[in-house]
Formats: sequence, C-alpha cells, structure tokens
Amino acid sequence: MTKWGNLAKKEVPTELVGTNRQPLAKAPLHPEAGLRRKKSPIAKLEELIKLIPDAELRSLVLQEIAKVSQEVEKLKTNKKFGLVFEEHRPEIVQLPGLPIKAGVNAVKRGSKNDEIYKVIAAENGSKFHIMRVPDGQEEIVSAKELVIIKKFGEPIYPTLIPLDRVTRAQDKTYHTIINADNFHALQLLLYCYEGQVDVIYIDPPYNTGARDWKYNNNYVDKNDQYRHSKWLSMMKKRLLLAKRLLKPDGVMICTIDEWEIFHLGCLMEEIFPNFDRTTIAIVHNDRGSKSNNFASTHEYAIYLIPANKSLIKKRKLEKEEQDEWKLRMWGANSLRTDRKGMFHPIYVEDGRVVGVGEMPPDDFHPKEAVYQDDKQLVFWPIDGDGIERRWRWKKAKILTEGNRLSVKEVNNRLELFIHGEERYYKTTWYASKYDASTHGSRLVNNILNGTKFPFPKSLYAVEDCIHSVCANRRNALILDFFAGSGTALHATCLLNAKDNGNRRCILVTNNEVSEQQANQCKKYGQFPGDPEFEKHGICESVTWPRCKYVVNGKRDDSTELSGTYMNGRQMKDGFEENLEYFKLDFLDPNEVAYGEKFEAILPILWLMAGAQGEREASRGYAKWFIPKNSPYAVLIKEEHFAEFKRELKKRQDITHVFLVTDSEEAFREMIAELSSSLKTKMLYKSYLDNFRINTEKNL
Repeated sequence: MTKWGNLAKKEVPTELVGTNRQPLAKAPLHPEAGLRRKKSPIAKLEELIKLIPDAELRSLVLQEIAKVSQEVEKLKTNKKFGLVFEEHRPEIVQLPGLPIKAGVNAVKRGSKNDEIYKVIAAENGSKFHIMRVPDGQEEIVSAKELVIIKKFGEPIYPTLIPLDRVTRAQDKTYHTIINADNFHALQLLLYCYEGQVDVIYIDPPYNTGARDWKYNNNYVDKNDQYRHSKWLSMMKKRLLLAKRLLKPDGVMICTIDEWEIFHLGCLMEEIFPNFDRTTIAIVHNDRGSKSNNFASTHEYAIYLIPANKSLIKKRKLEKEEQDEWKLRMWGANSLRTDRKGMFHPIYVEDGRVVGVGEMPPDDFHPKEAVYQDDKQLVFWPIDGDGIERRWRWKKAKILTEGNRLSVKEVNNRLELFIHGEERYYKTTWYASKYDASTHGSRLVNNILNGTKFPFPKSLYAVEDCIHSVCANRRNALILDFFAGSGTALHATCLLNAKDNGNRRCILVTNNEVSEQQANQCKKYGQFPGDPEFEKHGICESVTWPRCKYVVNGKRDDSTELSGTYMNGRQMKDGFEENLEYFKLDFLDPNEVAYGEKFEAILPILWLMAGAQGEREASRGYAKWFIPKNSPYAVLIKEEHFAEFKRELKKRQDITHVFLVTDSEEAFREMIAELSSSLKTKMLYKSYLDNFRINTEKNL
C-alpha cells in the first residue's frame, strides 16, 4: 500500500504532519452529475435479493439487510477521539527450539520474518516440502534451514525450562528471571498471577530511532515513517495484558523520555481509564545531553494509580535533607486555650522522651517552661515571653514517635525539636543518587567486570520507584517485563535488606543480541537458538549474571564484588535471597492433554504456589505429587482422591491443589470436599483452556 493510501486509514507519517502541501485540485464534475445518482452497495444488494423466487426467504434476507444497514449507520456516527494509530500486522516470534513438522509456519534461519513458509510434508526424513506464502512457490529444504514461527495472538502452550538457580535463604521465596519474549511471558504470568501483582515497573525501549529495538525481527530506525505506530502497537498488546496482572490497589510505573511520552500518555489514558496518572521528572544526568537547542537532564516515570486511592508512601530522608522544627506550636491556633488537651508536661531523660503527663486544671500555671525533676527534664509548651501555648502532636504520637524528638538549646533555652525523617515524594527527583552514569552504567560495568550495557537505570532511582509503592508491602510481588540489565531485581534485594522484607521480583527479558554481534555471528553460521549465538544475548550475558553476582556477592570465578551501597552495605556480602532462572519454551497441547508433559508444567505450578522452596521434579507416574518443600499438591490419578485427601491433612502449609481429571463434574465434587481456603485448578483443562482462549481477539 502506498504512503498516501495509508493516510486514508489512520496514521499520518510524522514528517507530513504540519506541512504546507497544496490541496489536490478538484476533479471537474461529470456532465451528468446531479442527474444520475450512483447506487449504494446496499441498494444494489436489495435489487439482487428481489430476484430470489421464494417470497418467505426473500423477506427474511431483506430484514437482515435492514439490520446490517442500521448497524453501519451507527458505526458511522461513532468517532474515535484520542490516540489513533495504525494497528500493524501481528508481531512474529521465532521458536528455534520447536521441531519442524507438517502444518506449521516457518521462516528460513537468519531471515527477518518477511518471507513465511508453510511446511507441507516431510520428505526423506530430514528434509521438508515447503510452500512460500502467499505466492505458493514450493521447494525442498533441510530441517536445519527452518525455524518455526508464531504470530502474536495464536494460541501458545508455554513451559519453563530451568536453567540455573541461587539459594541463599532457605526460608524465603524465589525471585524469578524468565528468558522470553515478554508478550508470551505475560500470557503465562496471567495464568499464574492474574490480579496479584503489587507493582509493575517497566523501562521499555525509548524509540529514539537509534535501531535499539525490533518489530517483527527488523530493527526500527529513524527512517521508518511508521516507527511511532509500530512502537504503540507493540506497547498496547503488552499493556493490555499487564493491566490484568495488577491487584485492585496495584500500581504501574513506566519510565520514558520525550521521544514517546505524549503518545504513551494518550495510550495509557485509553487502556487505564480508571487510574490517576502522575508524571515524575527524574534528573538522571545533571551534566546534560546535548541536543539541538537544550541539554537534556531528565527522563520521566509515569505512575498509574487506581483512581481516588492514596497508595504512594513517604520516603525516608537522608540526614543532610532532614528538617527540624519546634514541637511547641506558634502562630494561629497555638494557644493553650485553643487545644487544652495538648497542654501537658513531657518527661525527657538522657535526651530521650520517656513519658507524658496529664492535662492540668485550668487554674494551674507552670512557673517555668523547662525544669529539672530528679533525673528527668520536664518540658511545658511555654514560649520565651511566658505565653502558654500547646504541643504540635497529640500524646499518642509523642509516645509512638518520640524517637524523632530531640533536645536542643536555642537562645539559652532548651526546646524540644521534631526531626523530619520522611517526606512525600515530589514530582521532580533531583539527587546525586539518581545519576545514571555513576549508579547505572559504572555500577553494571563494575559488577560484570567490563561487560557493558547501554543506559541502565540508577539502582537508587528504581529502588525509590519500588519503595514509593511497596514501603509497607513487605511481601509485595513486583514485575518488570522489560528487564534489561536487571536493575529492578537488584533494587528489590536492596530494599529487602534494609527492612527485612520478603518482596519477590519477576524479571522478563528476551535474549536479543546487538545488531553488530548478530552480523558477526551470522558470518560464522551462528543463528538464534545456537548456543554460540545465544551466549551473546542480553539475558545470558547481562541480566542473569548481574542478578546472580549481586546476590552471591561474587562472580562465577569467585572474585568478590568491590564497592559499597549508599547505606554502607558491602557489595561482597551479597543478599540473603534466592533466584531461579528459566527459559520459556512451548509444548504440544495434545501431549499435555494426554498427561505426557507433567514434568514440563511443574515449574508453572511451583510459580503459582508462590515460588516457595527448592523446586522438585516428578515424571507424573505416581498417584499424586506433593513436594516436600513447596506448598502445593497434585492429584494425578483421581481414583485415589480419598487417600490424597488424607495426605493433605498432614501438610498444613499447602495452599494450592491441582486435580488431574477430564470431568468437570468430578472436579466440582472433589473440591467440595476440600478446604475452601485452598486454591484449586483442574488439570490439564485449565492450562489448555487458558492458552487456547488467550488469543488476540480476546486480549
């Protein structure tokens, strides 16, 4: 389709917006214009229907045509306001791990998904007869020349292949890293955690035109006139899924810069209509990055918060930021007579508040504002002029937050001062800890011993984003599905270490290889799916190593990490945390239905049960499977339900039960006999149905 043809649809290429193109000259009227009117398609159709000899049938068809005509008129009156963009053809993902067989769609290895082939039949074992879509050109190729593809929106049946793990805290849950395209990973996570995520933090590609992301396996650069709509198409699919993962009080945070912030804002308004949106400016480079007219110093974090809810917590202030003010009131409404209940003594010993006294009678007037009573100092809210005032805080707060009070001498008088340890987050974050060079690029470079990653976030900027939502959610579930170098997991570990939390982070990132490295590998015949190619990918070379090293406090070669965190913690000490690393793969639904892939779906069941305890394997041949260290159980042979139920009573920690049965009636009967506190699912039906219906038209 031509550029001008697309204009008639939705997207206007950026470079044409606001130009002074001359309007097309009007075509001269036809000599018979106004004398003969062109018939509408509906009118033509009605004429043809009149030729139907059966009167009853003719009447029914005309009635249906009338209904269609009415609906068309309704559609014409419904204009779409807001963001309108070209919905590009479905994204395609290559699946090099799946075996080639008849009936699948495939591309040739090393291609850019622009030529798709249908596999017709196997020929002589290792060769296949293929037909190019749509021109029908046929050829015979070897299996190693092909890679199966899936279009986004086609049913997929995922599994998680365990690759590695770190265990340093037996009593804590496991963080999870998934090497996968994030769209398919989100579909899997919906099966496990729909409506359960506390905060989603993402840092998507900024779409600067620097060939730093792909659409359909092709890099998008500044010369692509549809790069904005491709980016929006990519984001929309993922945000629709992500929204369903959030709890009712869940918060989404997305960092972005000026290249897409306005487009993204409109898209978010469309997808999250019942959310309040706040945009934070984070100064991550106070030196400035040169542009045509200004030196850019900041980027943005867009917060999406369920409407009319106060969910953002205060932040703890560094010592140099802390303010102080007198506990004694001054100014308007500060007199004793204004709030008599807040005029009473406070007892201080060794600089610490140890008690508060009762409100005195109206006719009692202390002679001094401060005096000594044995070992204690007694403070009354009386100012330097002898005027009786009142305290700023009520008694209960003085007792519970007395650690924020201190004694200080001012103008030869002792006064009680409040120290401001917390403050609401402002909409501009400016501090040295947010510097992306020092606490992003250099930090990652130091951890990976020279391996570089482009533009990682400051560890402390991400920590504050997560803390702003999860300060009081010590068991929060956190998701980042554009994980990059893994800063979100690193920040979660640091936050847990500070307050002894058990927050759990799930990271998802693909294993994309840089364009330069991919071209180099291609010269040596190395393609996606080959170990020599995959080792250069983001997840394999950056995300997993970084997360593993910071938890262990050392690299794989046993060299300790150098440096300290801003709170003084040594990086070599690592964290008391657990990690599990998976790669997303796909299953044959028929094999799942026959129970032949029990072991392959166990990691998914383990995730659903909270990723607790070291994962255990089973081939699924026994009557049931109840892992020793994880709180879930699987009934494999339903005829042994009575015995299985007795086994469950021995395990009070079980939270999730999976029942293998083909009968929905049997499933309902069994769950009726189980505790209502247990979360139950029917295998393998719930798994197959979830991914069968999770297609593009249902997203």
